[in-house]
Amino acid sequence: MAGFKSGLFWGAFFGGLAGLMNAPKSGKETREDLKHFIDTTTDDVNDVRYKVDNLRMSVQKLTQEGMDSVKTATDGIQTSLQHFEEETSPRINRIQRHIEDLTEDIEEQAEEINLNN
Repeated sequence: MAGFKSGLFWGAFFGGLAGLMNAPKSGKETREDLKHFIDTTTDDVNDVRYKVDNLRMSVQKLTQEGMDSVKTATDGIQTSLQHFEEETSPRINRIQRHIEDLTEDIEEQAEEINLNN
């Protein structure tokens, strides 16, 4: 294992040295390019973070608005059902009385038919 670590160290060392010796730009230019790359990447990361935060807030707002809309719709439906029950209750009672009257009439007619036979 020690041989592998030693080989890894020396390989990285000589590879880095060869890279520096064969670099097409001077050290100053490379540092400026690297700084520009880091600044650009930092700006991009901050932009993405800002957009993700905005998206998160938009989703939360949309969720709250959706919940408010559902509550409003549910309240409206419950109110409509209550009004419907209040409006139809007298009609239903009247229909039930008519059914009871018809049932009594049918029973009386059936008794008369049975008596006449």
